[in-house]
Amino acid sequence: MLKYSLLLFMRNIRRQKLFTFINLLGLTVSIASTTLIYLYVQREFSYDRFHSDVDRIFRINQTFIWGENNTRQFASTGPGVAYAIKEELADVELQTSIHTPGNYIVSYTNSKNEVVAFEEDRILAADSNFFRMFNFPLVLGNIETVFDQANTVVMSRSTAEKYFGKDNPIGKMLRFGEGNQEAKTFEVTGVVEDTPDNSYIEFDMLLSMRSYPIIERISWSWVWTQLETFVRIHPTANVEDVRNKLAAIPSKHADITIQRVFNMSYDEYIKSGKKWELFLQPMTSIHLPPEPVINRLNDSGNITVIYSFIGAAIFIVLLSCINFMNLSTAQFTKRLKEASVRKILGMNKKSLTATYYFEAAAFCLIAFLAALALTQLLLPGFNLITERKLQLSLLTDTTLLLGLGGLIMVMTFISGSYPAIFLSSFSPVEAIKGKIKVGKEGRTFRNGLVVFQFSASIVLLICTAIVFQQLSFVSDKDLGFNKENVLVLNHVETLSSGESLAKAASQVPGVVSASWCTSVPPRIWGGDTFSAEGKTELRFPMNFTSGDEHYISTLNIKMVAGRNFSIDFPGDVNRVIVNESTIRKIGWPLDESVIGKKIFYPGNDNASFEIAGVVADFNYWSLANPVEPMAIFHVKTTQMSPEKKQYLMLRMETQGNQGWGTTLASLQSVWKKQAGNAPFDYTFVDQAFAETFRSQQQFGTVLTVMSALAILIAALGLLGMIIYALEQRTKEIGIRKVAGATAWNILTLISRSYTKLILVAFILSVPLSYGLMHQWLKAFAFKVNPSWWIFLSAGLSTLLVAIVITSYHTIKAARTNPVDVLKDE
Repeated sequence: MLKYSLLLFMRNIRRQKLFTFINLLGLTVSIASTTLIYLYVQREFSYDRFHSDVDRIFRINQTFIWGENNTRQFASTGPGVAYAIKEELADVELQTSIHTPGNYIVSYTNSKNEVVAFEEDRILAADSNFFRMFNFPLVLGNIETVFDQANTVVMSRSTAEKYFGKDNPIGKMLRFGEGNQEAKTFEVTGVVEDTPDNSYIEFDMLLSMRSYPIIERISWSWVWTQLETFVRIHPTANVEDVRNKLAAIPSKHADITIQRVFNMSYDEYIKSGKKWELFLQPMTSIHLPPEPVINRLNDSGNITVIYSFIGAAIFIVLLSCINFMNLSTAQFTKRLKEASVRKILGMNKKSLTATYYFEAAAFCLIAFLAALALTQLLLPGFNLITERKLQLSLLTDTTLLLGLGGLIMVMTFISGSYPAIFLSSFSPVEAIKGKIKVGKEGRTFRNGLVVFQFSASIVLLICTAIVFQQLSFVSDKDLGFNKENVLVLNHVETLSSGESLAKAASQVPGVVSASWCTSVPPRIWGGDTFSAEGKTELRFPMNFTSGDEHYISTLNIKMVAGRNFSIDFPGDVNRVIVNESTIRKIGWPLDESVIGKKIFYPGNDNASFEIAGVVADFNYWSLANPVEPMAIFHVKTTQMSPEKKQYLMLRMETQGNQGWGTTLASLQSVWKKQAGNAPFDYTFVDQAFAETFRSQQQFGTVLTVMSALAILIAALGLLGMIIYALEQRTKEIGIRKVAGATAWNILTLISRSYTKLILVAFILSVPLSYGLMHQWLKAFAFKVNPSWWIFLSAGLSTLLVAIVITSYHTIKAARTNPVDVLKDE
């Protein structure tokens, strides 16, 4: 029986070469694309799963207190939260906090008195519970004692080799900081394996939390949001009970902070319409949170993107299965007599059905082998697009092997079910007499499948177009300043004078202006609580940075009232420039009357700053966030704690590659004269903004590929259906030609029915795609309204592809000599 079915399958392949090619191509592409999507999705869902007891590990989030209009949770908390949890939650069996001290220039003097120095930007600080909570295996060092003392550091294996080669690093001393930057010496107490690339917590160096005594000194504070706190609850604890207990903590412990910072009680704070809540987020959902969370340690993925990829994979598999079903049933009349003879010779319905399932399975197995080769071929390019290190390992990944096996079984069942039932449920006597026709029911079913195919394709097309419309919008949107040609030099804090560097750099040909500052958009993270003159009862969160007299002009920010800082006014060092949102928040009129009024900084002995000017609102964060109150203090002010990091921001001339090369070389020469061995490191503001939407751009690229594949498979299916229809209507076309029909009349006749199907598919796909993209756009504070032309273009382009893909065969049939097809009549 098996041998007979195999021979029959081979014969049908030889007789139906085009249909075989269409089926195999569609199935191969769908299996390959599904495999790639599986590898990507499986990697995304694997984040942090390598930690023991990860299902009992949670991160403590809180309300985002630094903005009025931002409803997202904030992963950063103050030391007071950790202390309160330790006191209140008996269900917590282990707790640890992580601090982000920023990047350092780290150096080591070896036995030859040679200085080895690198900039390290993946530095974290942790307490003694860190390695008890998380599974980052120590290669060298004692897990119990590595963080017992201050000024100790644990390094990753690759970082240790970078500094010390093959030497044992334990006990070696590293210098953190150079030049004017406050330098500290740290002792290496441990070496840990490099962090996996599916870890939310990433580091090359891990410093002892004891190295930062400020954390214990301000243990009362809930507003010094520099920590991420994690807890592991007892195995017997009820998570919902823990959530309820956590919800009650702010009212009991946040009151001290609110009294000090906001000058009101917790009850008054809540009655004013504000919230201060604590949330429990599972460790397993940090990388793919149900709702976006503002993180400090690492970027999160987007669960909507993952679901979109899964949906695209399902669509593509269904499209290829539908092609198989459509083409198999379309050949009903060709294979009907063949099946009738088999029945007459004694083959029962069950055996006949099994034959068609065998045929479907054979197609799927051949496509599976071809898909493995195609996947391996496409994997390097896919990794480049997604910035992942995915590998196809069938021998070690049993889940993938079982999944592909299950996929083949499902595809076999879906692809073979209808043909098996359709071609085995008839009377062989009636079939041989030619009395069985392909009726309206069969055509309706096939037309329904075609509608589904093109609906799925149009949905993917529309979603892709809207993604790129949004990305184009955020790329071209007026940010309130000019981000083009703005270069930022890092590590200015290592110099003795940022001011002298700015003066020297401004003389370099190609540099329009230079500003010494403490942060640059989109990375302005300074923030605290302030009050205003005449409204001391109002305490409001405000973000801030510091810059010199050239900060505003270098960014081309518009002044709406007052003036910029000026060297002609020495008192400007203790003045401030605020944005429009600050004035609105305070409740003052947005005009010149606010100039000269004061804002107060209760966190620094109620220091006061006179307002020198007001700037138009500008986006100093990603466009995923709304514009909040923001201030620019003078970089030389003595009333603010000095910022650890400093930068030189330069507005550059528009120039060619040669001009840029000359300018950068001159800047490097100026840097070397003033910074010595400190690395010459720079970034561009426009690139930094583009980086904030990197994951969305990857989503758009992958979605484009998926849309193209869906259109390809749908078009192949339509091509097969058109060829079959032409074969069935050969004599009809001949008679119409004899009656005077032109090739255009024949093309219109054949295309009309499929045009109607695509129109139905378009009507069904528009509301579905709009609903899907409405959900995706919620992640953006600034978003587009999808243009009507996107929907129309998707429908028209799909129709155009269908016409182009089928017109050749239709015109060929229309130009056939009617004598050749009617000579037997």
